[in-house]
Amino acid sequence: MFISTIFRKLRAVNRSDPRLLDLMTLYLAVKVAFIALALLGHEFLPFNWTLYHANLVFDLQGQVFDLQGLPELFRPFNTWDTQHYLLLAQRGYGADPSSDAFYPLYPYLIKLLTPVFFNKGLIAAWFIANFFSLLVSLYMYKLACLFYSKEQAFRATVLLLAFPTAFFMSVAYSEAIYLSLCLMAFYYLFKRDIPKSCLFCFLPPLARVQGLLLVVPVGVLFFQDVMRKGDNFGANVTRAARTYLLPLLATVLGAFAYFAICRWQLGGFFEGLNSQNGFVAQNSLSNIFSPYRWFLNNFVDIHLHLHDYTTSAIDRAAFLVCAPILVGIYRTQNKALFAYAAVSLLVPALAGSFMSYTRFVLMAFPIFLFVGAYFKKSEYYLAVPMFAVQVFLYLLHTGGYWVA
Repeated sequence: MFISTIFRKLRAVNRSDPRLLDLMTLYLAVKVAFIALALLGHEFLPFNWTLYHANLVFDLQGQVFDLQGLPELFRPFNTWDTQHYLLLAQRGYGADPSSDAFYPLYPYLIKLLTPVFFNKGLIAAWFIANFFSLLVSLYMYKLACLFYSKEQAFRATVLLLAFPTAFFMSVAYSEAIYLSLCLMAFYYLFKRDIPKSCLFCFLPPLARVQGLLLVVPVGVLFFQDVMRKGDNFGANVTRAARTYLLPLLATVLGAFAYFAICRWQLGGFFEGLNSQNGFVAQNSLSNIFSPYRWFLNNFVDIHLHLHDYTTSAIDRAAFLVCAPILVGIYRTQNKALFAYAAVSLLVPALAGSFMSYTRFVLMAFPIFLFVGAYFKKSEYYLAVPMFAVQVFLYLLHTGGYWVA
């Protein structure tokens, strides 16, 4: 009965929009392939035990957040930031100073769902991330369809899923959660669905630091409505306030909720942000106000390596390639999407040392909207080589190597 219901729903989806079913099929194929790759890599490829042991997270009692009773074959799924999220889910903030820099939504979801997965937090964390990555696929496509044809929307979604660092949406990281929330927020903002847009504007500041900046594109939507030509100015203000003021307030409240959690758990409103100073990236919004010094530090007074934590030529090349695309986004997309892309690309770059910048590019989904809409056949000559690189990077990541 259950299986027949699923097939009926799939047939209904196929009739309404075959491309949606194509995306769901692609999603399942990638997830199954990545599980197989991780297991095969664990069996046949070398594992970087040095970095793995150096990154292991301990709580105040000295308990290590390793596999915690799971078989050895789960080790490829317990990499890097995953351990911090598991620690926060089980011990809360204050158990490890380095973990305090991470945002609370993901660990709270892990804590909530861990009992469902036989009290295995790692399995719960992996399931949550992969569920939200399905939402990324669906809402990227639905959002693109508001502005472009279904073929263009499909291309844009495929390019996003094929991007070299998109594998972070298949591991126990917060990328899929944050990106899906942003996509849903924009989709319901453009649909003028106030209750849903409020919910999905409230949550991003609890998922990642960039969520605090979501007020910028929401504010742009408000002012676009206010300045709309042909209508009475007072009527414009009233309509804009009714549509966007509550989502804007919800975004601000989400940021306040994050700071309140920091005050409750860590004793200070800004302790979570201050904890980020313990990482090698040394990111800080204050760096944005010293552009000359930033330029010297990142492009002149530095010895670059092909790829490293803070001296990566690849991360800087990603910035130099993607930043000019902002011009195309500005000229072809809604200005709110441009504002989102600008803060997603520029703030992480200008705030520090480009560490993990290729991961930040993944969050700037208007880039993929632009390329997918205006470059025909890009799902072949761009997506295929990008996905090949993604598979390589995924094997490195699950093998204990630092990628981004």
